[in-house]
Amino acid sequence: MIAGIGLCAFGVFGLVGGAMLAFNLRGTADRLAARAKEMRMLTRARTGDLGLAGPSSPGAGYFRLRGAVVLVGSPALVLVGIVVTFD
Repeated sequence: MIAGIGLCAFGVFGLVGGAMLAFNLRGTADRLAARAKEMRMLTRARTGDLGLAGPSSPGAGYFRLRGAVVLVGSPALVLVGIVVTFD
């Protein structure tokens, strides 16, 4: 029963988080893209690799796609949690 409730909670959090990323609510995908770029630049500065020729960081479209995948998969997780809880 506790596992089912946990699955339902993760599914609901996935629905909310996936919707925020997929639809870029409150600029969530843009902020994640900017944070990824800053972290990549910080890592390159720590290692001493300050060259301009490096892999590019993922853009906001990548995070929006990722959010859409989570948004589509989360209802299945909620359904499994409901089945486990009430079975």
